[in-house]
Amino acid sequence: MLCNTECSMNSESNTPVTRQEALSALDEIDRVRSHMRRALGASVMSSMLVLWGVIWIAGFTAEQFLPNAYRFWLALDAVGIVISLFLGAWSRKSTTRGSGPSQGRIGASWLVLFGFAALWSFLLVPFGGLHGSDLADYGPILERKMALLWVTVCMFAYVVMGLWLDRFLLWLGILVTVASVAGFFFVQPYFFLWVAITGGGSLVVSGLFIRKSWGANHA
Repeated sequence: MLCNTECSMNSESNTPVTRQEALSALDEIDRVRSHMRRALGASVMSSMLVLWGVIWIAGFTAEQFLPNAYRFWLALDAVGIVISLFLGAWSRKSTTRGSGPSQGRIGASWLVLFGFAALWSFLLVPFGGLHGSDLADYGPILERKMALLWVTVCMFAYVVMGLWLDRFLLWLGILVTVASVAGFFFVQPYFFLWVAITGGGSLVVSGLFIRKSWGANHA
């Protein structure tokens, strides 16, 4: 009796998947992907990407030309957080752009990623800060490394999203990562301006792409 049961189970598990079943599975994956694209295209995600792209452009440009640009960064981040919270609250109340569970998980994923990036930044910066000759010698390099860390963290998220949703985000994440690393080594005098264009510009471009392609073409 036991042998008959096991043999039956093994027979069922070894049954090859038919071509029709494989095609149905692929169609279901495409349907889920299209649904996710439409949901993100209709959400405030594109607006937030454009918002933070503009903030990155302004912040890194200020860091290129202004002393003590961190104060300007703090003001920009505060404004960005307030506007993001407003957009999130408006999205939840909107009947046409309400955020579903999937969108909520994506937003939470970005928050978790940024939380880890903040932790890594804290761990990588020397405890007690830099002083004297160390600050003069290593301070500028550390600032560039912190900027590169945040850019590559965001581009890592782009690559992962691109693997699941759209190759545009995949290649954009890879290209911006390569450009940012190249700028760190070869465009040091204008690194922050370089990152403002490549990093901030990529956020703006991806936000507009999501709004136009996912929100319209997949409606």
